[in-house]
Amino acid sequence: MHIIGHQKERARLQRIAEGNTISQSYLFFGPESVGKSLCAEAFAYQLVGEPDFEPSTGKPYPFDVSLVEPVTETKRGVTKQKSISALTMRDALSFLGSFPSAGRFRVVIVKDAHKLSLSAQNVLLKTLEEPKSSAVIILVTHDIGSIIPTILSRIERVRFGYVPQEEIEKGVRPLISSGVAPTVAAFFFALGRPGMVLSAMDDTEQFAKEREKLGRLFRLSALMLNDRMKLAEELSKNIPETVQLIEWWLPGLHTQALKYTDARSTRRFFGLLDRVEQTLTLLKTTQSNARLLLEKLFFSL
Repeated sequence: MHIIGHQKERARLQRIAEGNTISQSYLFFGPESVGKSLCAEAFAYQLVGEPDFEPSTGKPYPFDVSLVEPVTETKRGVTKQKSISALTMRDALSFLGSFPSAGRFRVVIVKDAHKLSLSAQNVLLKTLEEPKSSAVIILVTHDIGSIIPTILSRIERVRFGYVPQEEIEKGVRPLISSGVAPTVAAFFFALGRPGMVLSAMDDTEQFAKEREKLGRLFRLSALMLNDRMKLAEELSKNIPETVQLIEWWLPGLHTQALKYTDARSTRRFFGLLDRVEQTLTLLKTTQSNARLLLEKLFFSL
């Protein structure tokens, strides 16, 4: 498993896995695409006694590890992530209820745990209040505010931050194949998200499309109103992808804002940053009409 960065966090998890004071629940939190899920999987493999496990098509995870994540669905041409239901969480907890096949533990990893519905979180809470000694739950999220306080008070937290640019460059160097490296500009390495860079290298065609959309976002103030409407319509068809694009856009906007020396331009840019962050929050946390939200943002420039 190729993990870039987070040496301190990985060393801590290694000590935990090798010790005798394993918590029954963990929360891995931090920005998107920094490597939280990979670290969760590596930790889980250690806990179930298969640290060198290599996934395959027929066996993506060790027998004693189960993955829960939200399902992405497309309706009427719009792609969204569904919430993780209480029924899905009950099935996962049923998996934890069986004894491990080999080692000491069974582990459930919940990716994008912020997508757990309130009822699913309440189902999980009951288990956290009366944990089974052989069961370990790992929640992974970039939105800790969506987890109810009663869960947060009962779970051990592991925080992950952005990865320094030089560590990402060093980490991807062995993976770079001919013709791939030039498609990923230095700007993307500077965002501190190795997962994003690796995805770009794995699917250069898809990344080229995303980069083109990102370019239009950076040129938004120069676009005609009709072009802004077209961009809003296009982005509204895939909410997860659009959320990711806006999160790439924000650091660039912040960098632009810091370049201005006059107060008027600086206020204008920081006002834009505030509106973009508000739109991003609504796209992530509500069922609001994505196209209307994006049109309102784009026309405010």
